[in-house]
Amino acid sequence: MACEFDRQVYELTKRNIAGLDKTIDLQQGDYQSFLAKCCLPPNHGLIFFIAPPWGTALNDVAGLDLRCTIPPISDVTGFIKTTYPTWRMLLAIQVYEKLAPASLHEVQALLDWWDLRMYDLNDVGTNHGILMGAIGWKP
Repeated sequence: MACEFDRQVYELTKRNIAGLDKTIDLQQGDYQSFLAKCCLPPNHGLIFFIAPPWGTALNDVAGLDLRCTIPPISDVTGFIKTTYPTWRMLLAIQVYEKLAPASLHEVQALLDWWDLRMYDLNDVGTNHGILMGAIGWKP
């Protein structure tokens, strides 16, 4: 089921990108395999958008537990930090208005700078947001 969902997301994203009339190289695969084989010049900054499936990580009472996404946000962030230890990076992590505090602190501890923003588009308590973070520099 997960593979079928991944394929559907990839195809939908590919169609959306085609409508942008921009050159964007969309790759399908898991982040660890892809990042491990990427050879990037060390003087480039990197930007990552991190939004893995929430699955059971979102709970009505406790909120979103970033340790329970699939894969966990801290695992993704830690892998990126380890894979590119000398690069400057900007990370945009999709979050939910109600967050499990311990999971948020765990991710923030991996970042050199961070800013949490929520967007008031839905009913109070059900809004989405972005945890912007930097590694290797402070804006």
